[in-house]
Amino acid sequence: MSSITWLAYAFVLVCVSVQVSPAPAPAPAPQEENYPPMPYEYKYDVEDQEKLLYFGANESGDAQGKVVGGYKVLHPDGRLMTVEYTVQGDSGFVPIIKFEQNANPFGKRK
Repeated sequence: MSSITWLAYAFVLVCVSVQVSPAPAPAPAPQEENYPPMPYEYKYDVEDQEKLLYFGANESGDAQGKVVGGYKVLHPDGRLMTVEYTVQGDSGFVPIIKFEQNANPFGKRK
């Protein structure tokens, strides 16, 4: 055999014997930390009689995760919609919706 043939065999043998290391495993996804619920509270109101804007909301949550809140909106047709709701555990959003016909939250209109 010629030296070129031996060189070719040696090259093939080296290529076959080179061990390819597998790609490194991806880093594990960061675990989401579970913090206990934090108590909070907020409230806002908008009352503009000139533009007939009347709406607002309030909500509070306690350290056990229970949320109680509500909101109100004066509709253009004069109905006042009031929604009171609770969220506790796996119950989801539980609303109580009320409508007041011909509501006038501003008092007497001009």
